[in-house]
Amino acid sequence: METWSVDQVCSWLVEKNLGELVHRFQEEEVSGAALLALNDRMVQQLVKKIGHQAVLMDLIKKYKQKSQELKSPGETAPVTQAEDEQPSSPASGGEQMPSFYPADNLDNGLIDHRVLKQRRNVRHILARNKALQWTKSYVLPEFPYDVKCMLAEQKCPDHSMRIRIIEFLQADMTKYLEGSLYPSTQQYNDVVNALLQAHPFLDEDGCGFFLWKRALKDRFKYVRRPIEDDEQVMRNKCKFGHRRGQTRKSLADIRFEIKTVQIKEEAVCLDPEVDEHINWFQQEYVKTEKDWREIDKRMSQTLEIRRKLIGGRTPLKDILKMFPFLQCPYQLFREFQLLTRTDIFKKTRHILESYSENILTSLSLVDNPIYIALQEKMEQHTDEDMLKHMKMTATCLLLPDVFGEDSSLFVIVNDKVQVSTPVLEVKNPFNMDVCEFSLYLEKERLTKVDDCITALAALIASFHVFGIECPRRLSQTLNFLETLIFDVHSPYSPSMKEKEKEVGFQHPVT
Repeated sequence: METWSVDQVCSWLVEKNLGELVHRFQEEEVSGAALLALNDRMVQQLVKKIGHQAVLMDLIKKYKQKSQELKSPGETAPVTQAEDEQPSSPASGGEQMPSFYPADNLDNGLIDHRVLKQRRNVRHILARNKALQWTKSYVLPEFPYDVKCMLAEQKCPDHSMRIRIIEFLQADMTKYLEGSLYPSTQQYNDVVNALLQAHPFLDEDGCGFFLWKRALKDRFKYVRRPIEDDEQVMRNKCKFGHRRGQTRKSLADIRFEIKTVQIKEEAVCLDPEVDEHINWFQQEYVKTEKDWREIDKRMSQTLEIRRKLIGGRTPLKDILKMFPFLQCPYQLFREFQLLTRTDIFKKTRHILESYSENILTSLSLVDNPIYIALQEKMEQHTDEDMLKHMKMTATCLLLPDVFGEDSSLFVIVNDKVQVSTPVLEVKNPFNMDVCEFSLYLEKERLTKVDDCITALAALIASFHVFGIECPRRLSQTLNFLETLIFDVHSPYSPSMKEKEKEVGFQHPVT
């Protein structure tokens, strides 16, 4: 098992009916050596369910016991015999050993100083013997096949190969230290010395010792890092007070910090019922035929917790992982309707159909390349539906230019997305056969849509659903669209009114 790769460990988990842990073990890159080095605290961080924790620790324990039984019994016999030896008692004629326990050396309630000195000497001897035992017993582990090939060829390792060597050494040291994640300086030195003595070419320019030691210490820090997060540190500070050298806070400040931590915990705390819905969403999302009625029902039931997560600035990737159906335009529009009671798709279609003619007659668009390409394409077609589609697509692309704002924050035409805020990507806009519309968020594609109406509606909805602040260089364009969607005319700024007069906008009577 010490030489297993990550994939072999995952196959072993599947054989032991622990297939649910495969994804987590792949993320953490748990190889065979790392698996045997796991202690109770590391297993608790790696595995959520207590039942799985117990089964995993039991399997590892049984494997270790079986490995020890395969070894020759003569290795452990002398140690057992030495441990069973007892000091001779006065009745047997032997010399009585001094007691190291304070209860046996009390003199008017005080501990004899000679006893304390003897105890310190014994501790020093034991610590020195333990360090000597580590130095004598430690040998380099059996590296994986690809690492051994690289070492045999004496090639300078690249970054990924250095990481593999360091991870393997860290897992092997943890095994030698019986699961401890806190090696001493001498133990770091012993491991790096053993590595460089076996493979001298790794000592680059005479500074390899310090580089490998630094990398090994950083690896142990990385493994220890998930033990305490910021909130746990805050709770510990509130519970035990501050460290030496820090100013003591008042009781009111401590209570405020405790209350803040509790509010944060409530914001991200998921009860078992919500956790069950999230698991169902993730399983249903990968199916070919989806039960949309049940999806709508469960999305409505989890709306409150979703708003808490978004309001608490939870990363968007985590939210989409828990609620993957937000990537579907239909669910994005439905979420918008649950929040605003407005049919965003219907309103957007009405805007493009009503205002496309007025927008395309604006004087500011005469020299625009997109407007020129539109005129050339319209001369090649006579079908009214196709001409209507091309005009609405051009309206969607040119709307920021009417207000003199940055169009790259609104739509990207045949180019790479460079902004993190919601933006549309359009390829071949005036060719109905190969035209593509996509909504990007944080420079990654959120969803692919069929036409300009769905694309524009998804863009507006994403700002509201994900709680994203409108870019300042796009405020007038989005404000104009939202006032038409929500039928509110009072928030118009003077500059927007002037633009409407210039373009000739007339609000249709509804």
